[in-house]
Amino acid sequence: MYIRNYQKNDLKSIIFLFRETVHSINSKDYTQEQVKIWAPENIDEKSWHLSLLSHYTLVAIDKEKIVGFVDLDENYVDRLYVAKDYQRQKIATRLMDKIENYAKKQGQISLYSHVSITAKNFF
Repeated sequence: MYIRNYQKNDLKSIIFLFRETVHSINSKDYTQEQVKIWAPENIDEKSWHLSLLSHYTLVAIDKEKIVGFVDLDENYVDRLYVAKDYQRQKIATRLMDKIENYAKKQGQISLYSHVSITAKNFF
C-alpha cells in the first residue's frame, strides 16, 4: 500500500468508497435515515472535486485501488474514510500520520475535526 496526493480521476472511487463506508460501517451507529442524509445516492461531484482540490488531500492505494482518503483544510481534518473491507489495517493511522507531518511543516500546532460516533475511538 502507498499514499499519494489526490488526482481528479480519483473522484468517482472516493465518492463510492465514502458512500459504501458510511452505509456499511457507520450504519452500525446511526439510523438509516441519518445515513441516507449523510451519504446520499446523488453526491455533487463538482462540489466534492473542488473541495478535495482546495484541501490537502491524500489517497491510500492498494493494488491500484483506492482504499482510503483524508483531506485537511488548514488545521481542520474534513474527511477520513477507509473502505469497508480495509478496516483495522492501520490505513487511517498512516493517512493521519502524513496529514499531521504536513500540518507541522505548515506551522499548524494542532488539528481538529468533527468526528462520527464510529470514529471517536480512533481519534
